[in-house]
Amino acid sequence: MLMSISLKYKMILGGVAAVFIPFLIAGVIIYIQLSSSLMEITEERAVHIAADTSELIHVILTKEIELATSIAVDPVMVEASKSADYRLAQTKLEAICERIGKSLYNLFLADKMGTIRADSRFKEQKGLNLSDRDYFQRAKQGKTSIFGPYWPRGDATPDMPIFMVSVPIQDEKGFLGIIGMPFETNFTAKAISEKKAGKTGFSFVINQKGLILTHPQKEYTLKRNLFEQPGTSDFQNAIRSNPNGTASYNLNGMEMIAGYSKDELTGWIAVFAQSRDEILLPVNNVLSYMFISAIIFLIITTLTIVVLSSRISSPIQKMLSMMKQITKHSSEMILQIGPDHKIMFANPACEKIIGIKTDDLVGTEPDLTTSNNVSISHIWESLEKGNPWSGRITLENYSSEPVHLDVMMVPLKDERDNIQSYLAIGRDVSAEIMYEKRLQEAQKLEAIGTLAGGIAHDFNNILTSIFGFAELFLMPGGTDEENEKHIRQIIVAAERARGLVNQILTFSRKTTVELRPLSPKLVLKETLKLLRATIPATIDIISSINSDAAIMAEPTQIHQVVMNLFTNAKHAIGEKVGTITLELEDFMVDEEFTKTHPEIKQGKHILIRVSDTGRGIAPEIMDHIFEPFYTTKSQGEGTGLGLSVVHGIVKKIGGIITVYSKPGEGTAFNVILPCTQEDWQALEKDEYHYKRGNARIVIVDDETSIAASMQMILTKLGYKVTSFTNSTEALQAIEANPDDFDVLITDFSMPQRTGLEVAMHLREVNIDLPIILISGYFSHHIEQTAREHGIAMLIPKPINTYQLTDAVHKLVNEKQA
Repeated sequence: MLMSISLKYKMILGGVAAVFIPFLIAGVIIYIQLSSSLMEITEERAVHIAADTSELIHVILTKEIELATSIAVDPVMVEASKSADYRLAQTKLEAICERIGKSLYNLFLADKMGTIRADSRFKEQKGLNLSDRDYFQRAKQGKTSIFGPYWPRGDATPDMPIFMVSVPIQDEKGFLGIIGMPFETNFTAKAISEKKAGKTGFSFVINQKGLILTHPQKEYTLKRNLFEQPGTSDFQNAIRSNPNGTASYNLNGMEMIAGYSKDELTGWIAVFAQSRDEILLPVNNVLSYMFISAIIFLIITTLTIVVLSSRISSPIQKMLSMMKQITKHSSEMILQIGPDHKIMFANPACEKIIGIKTDDLVGTEPDLTTSNNVSISHIWESLEKGNPWSGRITLENYSSEPVHLDVMMVPLKDERDNIQSYLAIGRDVSAEIMYEKRLQEAQKLEAIGTLAGGIAHDFNNILTSIFGFAELFLMPGGTDEENEKHIRQIIVAAERARGLVNQILTFSRKTTVELRPLSPKLVLKETLKLLRATIPATIDIISSINSDAAIMAEPTQIHQVVMNLFTNAKHAIGEKVGTITLELEDFMVDEEFTKTHPEIKQGKHILIRVSDTGRGIAPEIMDHIFEPFYTTKSQGEGTGLGLSVVHGIVKKIGGIITVYSKPGEGTAFNVILPCTQEDWQALEKDEYHYKRGNARIVIVDDETSIAASMQMILTKLGYKVTSFTNSTEALQAIEANPDDFDVLITDFSMPQRTGLEVAMHLREVNIDLPIILISGYFSHHIEQTAREHGIAMLIPKPINTYQLTDAVHKLVNEKQA
């Protein structure tokens, strides 16, 4: 049996090869030879037609120039121009125009100042000044010229493009005026209208810049530039390199073979173009006949072999079997729909996509509800006319979530072109749409972040003034003991505002986070005050804060972690009564713990635990909760970013986060962070130690309140301070007396010149003054540029007295050293 099947296929393949290969080789050879010869003939003919068209236009224009020249040397015209008596000239121009009798043909005489004095057809144009026209200027130089085609500007002239022949009127003393002969462009259209070939062969004329001067389609005339069309670069290069020849270009996706010829008189190019497909149509017809012959011989050979072969199965049956395998294993939905719009066949992928058995789908009408509200009747009308249809449909009645499908439907016709059924192929794009929505949410968050960054930048300027004037009162002799308590409360509030601004800037990615020793205990207590106001009264908050250890972090990071975990817990409890517990305690990581958590090192840590009595987390989604945009909340309740932000912050400061949950019993998140040995309490105590001095300081800030507060603070501490709110004035003062200053403190964002521009200017004039740059925020680009131009220090606003005096003290000491 195997030997018989092998021999059968060898006979079939041998017969197919014996018939098809010779036809294929012959077809290729014939196609190459015929197409090459036909293209040569066509190109030669195209050049001849273009040359004939160019010659015809040349002859016509030459006659017009000769006519205008004969009129210009007429004694009547010369005498009229000399005597300024144009009556005889007017009469003669009218007679000439009447004798010639061309439609819309005109003659006029203009004096040497360019004013029309006689006009054969449009007398109302007398007095019109043409001195700014190019053709008048050339005639004034003694040159005969032809301009156009162009749209005339006279009120009485016809609303159509014209050519203009201008000839100077001269005598032995020089220029007297011009004879102008405008005439319509119909003669060029007539010249090219007869130059046609087939359905796509036509002639047209362009100027040297590619502007179409005459075209069979009038809407192209003077309105379209051929050289500006895509696919014409080779044609342009050919015209520039050779005045006559052939080239090809693309027109609306169609390759055109063009012959062209340049007219030396005007510089215009006459073109005759024809579609390559039409040129090669005879060759393609020959190939079609050969292909049909090959198919016929192939069928005869195959049938002969099939008849002689025994027990051979039908190729059609095998093809059907293969198609069934394709539809069975395809991941896309495939439907066959009858003329009555009822489903005849559905592949297994339909059941996977919409959740309905294929047997239940057969006999029903497909749901063609589109996402853009195209009516179902319109879709069927298009299909019944034999047109394929494609679009996106949304199925909402088959599963809990809408199913979105990209669908293509094609009418299947018989040999008589009658529709027998319809084939529908649908691809599930629900996941893609979900990701698109999440991307849109991310873009919204980015926009909010950008807005927040701008607000935070302005707010930092306000805080700088608050810090400065408040701290002035705390200096010796500034206020009494009772008022000092109030002032310190202002500074505490300003510090909280500074932390909030830093959190906004961190969220909007407008600043980098600087880690420093801090006690989570203080941050958590402050955060609990804010949380109590945002958590519903039905949810009880329990706290147990039992650690004084310090970690390396930024306060807003800890604030963000706790806020996001509390928000997650609040959503888990929902509208029910529940409890959220916040715990802080010391935690020792030993060797045994690192075996199961290799990303953390042994040693002393702190543990922040946020637990709730909510609905818990299902095991199947536990592995996805820290993924960006992953959320089980309904649309509008969350973005899926909260836990991913928490995970990113914890990882950045060297910790880990674990989660324990059981459906129906609640969830607990454990944040484990490494401790630091640095004394955060000493750092806090040292914060208000002001460093006195006598250095000479210049301050530049366009905010008057900021410049004034810093000047008063530093003056009170012994420094000699000069302040400016105008950066240009500050530069002038420094350049005049560069040795009178030890340190420059300048704001970054200022009108006229920014702080960076002030620094760069000082370096350009070789003034080596230490510079402190302050700003509401510093981007990575600003920081890098500042370092490259020698900025000594970058201090973000708001800046307090300690930061200010500490920075000045360091720079003065470095300069003296």
